[in-house]
Amino acid sequence: MRSDLLITSLQQYIPLTERDQQLIINCLRERKVKKGQFLVHEGAVSRCTNFVNEGSVRTYFIDLNGQEHIVQFAIEGWWISDLNSFILQVPATFNVQAIEDSVILELPFESLELLYEQIPKLERYFRIVTQRAFVAFQQRIVQNISMTAEDRYLAFQQKYPKIELRIPQRLVASYLGISAEFLSKIKKRLKEGRGKI
Repeated sequence: MRSDLLITSLQQYIPLTERDQQLIINCLRERKVKKGQFLVHEGAVSRCTNFVNEGSVRTYFIDLNGQEHIVQFAIEGWWISDLNSFILQVPATFNVQAIEDSVILELPFESLELLYEQIPKLERYFRIVTQRAFVAFQQRIVQNISMTAEDRYLAFQQKYPKIELRIPQRLVASYLGISAEFLSKIKKRLKEGRGKI
């Protein structure tokens, strides 16, 4: 199991001894998932938080009209889960699904709680990760309320340039809250606009 990406991510915020690293690695489970495979199903309890070691994953829900709404993407080096389900150990509101064949490092809830006791500074790392996720969700809410679809797309491109290159257009459109056809029109309009400059 390759854990160097995870250890590097952790050490951006907290120093880890060799012992700390080994304790963390011992709690991880590597899971290889195929494109379309689920890590979390709506209604099931999210028993693990998931670190994307390779590939890409999405979190989404389906509304009462059967419309899919993507709330998060994750690529290498990112964590993804139904956070409410994982933290409170209650049924998930969201589905978490692989977009590409992926390699995930799963960290079970009970193991994380044990690691917090063994490595108290690990709580600082997860506090920072959770705070950043909260800020990103708040920014997204503001964008959805106050920005046009075109401006939301431009903000997405600027913030997540690597993701757009890997994710199908229909998924990007779902994340932006628009149809794939409308996203195509936006892209065409932007391309034509750039050509005139």
